[in-house]
Amino acid sequence: MVVGLTGQTGAGKSTLTQVFSEMGYAVIDADKVAREVAADPDILLRLSAVFGDEIIKPDGSLDRRLLAAMTFSDKEQLQKLNEIMNPPIIQKIEGQIKALQEAGQHKILLDAPTLFESGAQRLCDCKVSVLASPELRKERIMRRDSLSSKEADDRMSAQHNDRFYILRSDYVIRNNGSSKEFLEQGRLIAKRVGSGLNGGKKERGPGMNLLIWAAIVFVCIVVISGAYKLMLYGMYPHKYEEIVSTYAQEYGVDENLVYAVIKCESSFRPEAVSSADARGLMQITEETFDWVSSKIDSAEKASYDQIFDPEVNIRYGTCLLSLLLEEFDSTENALTAYHAGWGNVKNWLQDERYSSDGATLDNIPFPTTDDYVDDVLAAQKAYQSLYS
Repeated sequence: MVVGLTGQTGAGKSTLTQVFSEMGYAVIDADKVAREVAADPDILLRLSAVFGDEIIKPDGSLDRRLLAAMTFSDKEQLQKLNEIMNPPIIQKIEGQIKALQEAGQHKILLDAPTLFESGAQRLCDCKVSVLASPELRKERIMRRDSLSSKEADDRMSAQHNDRFYILRSDYVIRNNGSSKEFLEQGRLIAKRVGSGLNGGKKERGPGMNLLIWAAIVFVCIVVISGAYKLMLYGMYPHKYEEIVSTYAQEYGVDENLVYAVIKCESSFRPEAVSSADARGLMQITEETFDWVSSKIDSAEKASYDQIFDPEVNIRYGTCLLSLLLEEFDSTENALTAYHAGWGNVKNWLQDERYSSDGATLDNIPFPTTDDYVDDVLAAQKAYQSLYS
């Protein structure tokens, strides 16, 4: 059994690694493997050829801090780095797993911050992710790494959101409570995963009646499917139905897209306010409100003081979506503009690094916006499936 462990910075992955180690798991540290790979003369040569000789220190070792700064917010540079580093890292990890298994060690933990991004999840039988609230993570990494508030924000913004990990993991642990609760969750999962190795799952005897089995399976299917659907309705609520329907029809926008934006922007909290002072269900700033207001018939205009009113917010947000869809002619581009700004999308479409045809964004420079677009599109599909 190979367990892959990953998660967001500051969530508590290192603590969970210690828990698994104490419960008999051999630990493979992917960061340590990466450092060993980076010390290989052939790899150093390839890295310097791509990123310049300045990344090599006078003692011949890699300046990891400089290389990280060069690739931190540049997707193209990061991809080049991954193309050089990931294959030998994966190969080395595979070798370590094989050696441990041949030595009789069958409980192995792969501690890998970029488990999914590097493709290392294919080496694992089970994937575990550690998540925590942004506020707690920021506090922890500022204290742990002596970072400023901005440095912490920059580091966190370069990572994936919760959904990225949830969709790819077998187990998710949230470290928002006490350390005791977190440790107990970790021990439970380590025990549960490991129990399947040596008779932890009891086999049933052949005397079990087939009809009873069939009945059990049928009941389970009914109960699970019903419970699952109820869970999905809870995850994707259909609130403000009359308002959404009215303005989606008026502005020619898919209702499911409006619901998806509300879910991802505010989780249907009309009083929500972001750090950028975007407000309400569809998270509209005063500047954006004024711009949309200039496009609306003067007899029907509202004031920004009314932005927390669900009807006003949904009306202006839906009108904004309509304007962006008309301007950019694709849902992906419109959502990118909704999150990152009209002007940014205009500039990116004219930049060959981000758009090869001037009409479609091949990649989005802001990781948080990239995740946002994925989240909204996924939510739109969920709404279509549940309600259409």
